[in-house]
Amino acid sequence: MTLYELNHAIRGVVEECMESEYWVQGELSEGKVGYGNHFYGEMIQKDEQGVRIIAKARLTCWDNTYRMVALRFRHVTGESLRAGMNVMLLVRVTFHEQYGLSLNILDIEPSFTLGEMALRRKRILQQLEEDGTIHDNQTLPFPILPQRIAVISSATAAGYEDFCNQIQHNEYGFHFVLQLFPAVMQGAHVEESVIAALEAIQQEATQWDVIVIIRGGGATSDLSDFDSYPLASCITQSQLPVITGIGHERDETVLDYVAHTHLKTPTAVAAFLISQMTETATRLEMLRNTFVQHTTHRITYEKQRMERLSIMLPMVFGTFRTRNEHRLELLWNDITHRSRNRIEHERHILQMLEQRTKQLDPALLLKRGYSITTCNGQLVRDISALHTGDQLTTHVGNGIIYSHIDNLEQCKKD
Repeated sequence: MTLYELNHAIRGVVEECMESEYWVQGELSEGKVGYGNHFYGEMIQKDEQGVRIIAKARLTCWDNTYRMVALRFRHVTGESLRAGMNVMLLVRVTFHEQYGLSLNILDIEPSFTLGEMALRRKRILQQLEEDGTIHDNQTLPFPILPQRIAVISSATAAGYEDFCNQIQHNEYGFHFVLQLFPAVMQGAHVEESVIAALEAIQQEATQWDVIVIIRGGGATSDLSDFDSYPLASCITQSQLPVITGIGHERDETVLDYVAHTHLKTPTAVAAFLISQMTETATRLEMLRNTFVQHTTHRITYEKQRMERLSIMLPMVFGTFRTRNEHRLELLWNDITHRSRNRIEHERHILQMLEQRTKQLDPALLLKRGYSITTCNGQLVRDISALHTGDQLTTHVGNGIIYSHIDNLEQCKKD
């Protein structure tokens, strides 16, 4: 038997035993439109841990069928068929002598894919709940004046252009500082690109008030790119409030759940930031008016109080002056009386001291017959202080006697 004969026999067995159509579910690992606009891909199934591939099959879908299937799938899910999706396909098992076994796609169940996407989103949100971080960004205080805005978007996105135009030409003339941190906003590189932009902003977090992640409208097919645990985790760890405006009215992504504030479109984000500035400006204007009103009232009150005081003060000071003049007069009389008594007392004491001093005057002693003898200017009190030859000066009542010592004789004590 040749190989062709063997494969032909297998083909017959397959066509005879597996003539029915089957709904089969799995992950689309490859998918592309090739020659003749036919779709060629591969479906796989992994083990329960999602690591090891336990089944694999080649997929084909002919041009006419593929156009119908792809159109309906996009209409229901907003997604294009691409690798990584979980899908449920209606297939017929075929075997070709040259190309081997393949599953020919006849139809697709879009609701299954929607369910898988929702289930994936739910698992990510549950993990964030278990981490205790899902609301971390929402607990950050929102700045009173969100003027310095770090924008994550594609530089060529129409939504980014609309956002900048609305912000910079707002009717109130508010000044905003914008800087674009460019990122891929659709396709396989969304996660790593947006995370890189967030990390770049965090390195200079003190220069910004808020982070804005915006994307223009477009297909819902890119929504699943924002259902990313690493990307959501990066936002929950942000030091700055994050605002999302990914451009979908119908669905919310995981990013919308963890962001501080989520809005539907980039223009809605711009309107929100302008409204925050307007609200603050209104509060400041109210505070200014309140301050002016209170200040005016206080000035009027103080002016009236000063006028009342200007009338009362002369009266108060007049009464005070009269009362204190009387006190001063009493004090003056008291001081005068006390001073006179003290002067008389001190005069009497001086007179007594004068009498005592006169009584002790040496001249009086000399008149009474006493004399005073000095030697070298010192009063002679003890003979032991004198020497033969010393000159003595003796004062008597009517004169002075000068003498020299020729001989000293000390009296004996009894």
